[in-house]
Amino acid sequence: MAIRCLRVAAATGLAAAVSAWPAWGYFDHYLSGTIVGTLGQAQLNSAWGVFGKTMDQSADGASVAFSLPAEKRHRAVEGSFTPLQTRTDRGDACRQVRSEFRRAGQSESWTGWYCKEQGGWKSRKLPD
Repeated sequence: MAIRCLRVAAATGLAAAVSAWPAWGYFDHYLSGTIVGTLGQAQLNSAWGVFGKTMDQSADGASVAFSLPAEKRHRAVEGSFTPLQTRTDRGDACRQVRSEFRRAGQSESWTGWYCKEQGGWKSRKLPD
């Protein structure tokens, strides 16, 4: 579940998301060439933990930096999550967040909406 949620966070908070993700070992998807799509299991779990804490506790405009140590064949990654604005949709608290990832001279930045639903933060398309 944490893997699916972080990948959704990465994909949407990061670009335009999908609602379900393939199993961890399956890399034949559009994120396979991205930093987010190539995180190791421990890196992914760590990033998802920071994402959830940021969404639950950080004020709009406050960036929360993270560092994901190298893991086996996966190089170290640094980045940040920045909640941009907060609003309500269908009774759920929703936050727009910008996610940034950097690894070995490569960088990615994604922005998207996530709403607090049963089970955690889920990506959701909200009108501007």
